[in-house]
Amino acid sequence: MPLEFNDERSVTQFFLVPYFDACIHVLPPPSNQIIFVSYPNGLKLDSLYDPFWISDILKTSVVKNETATASYAMQMQSYEIYTEECCQLTIQPIN
Repeated sequence: MPLEFNDERSVTQFFLVPYFDACIHVLPPPSNQIIFVSYPNGLKLDSLYDPFWISDILKTSVVKNETATASYAMQMQSYEIYTEECCQLTIQPIN
């Protein structure tokens, strides 16, 4: 969920939420399911509903605004558009 934009209309701060319509049409998820993300370079979004992977160190930090409260924060270093091909997990049985 975008919170702030730069002059180029790229998202510089957002809440990472566990499902696609969280905070928009329904009550926000609990704060322990929300991550406040800062990315000064700006992230171009084609759609609010497109999933993506983000990378950095997750920290405990309470961030509140009028929409929701996050219990975690990160300064995003990189991101990747989520696709089925890029992100499948392989689970090996333990013998």
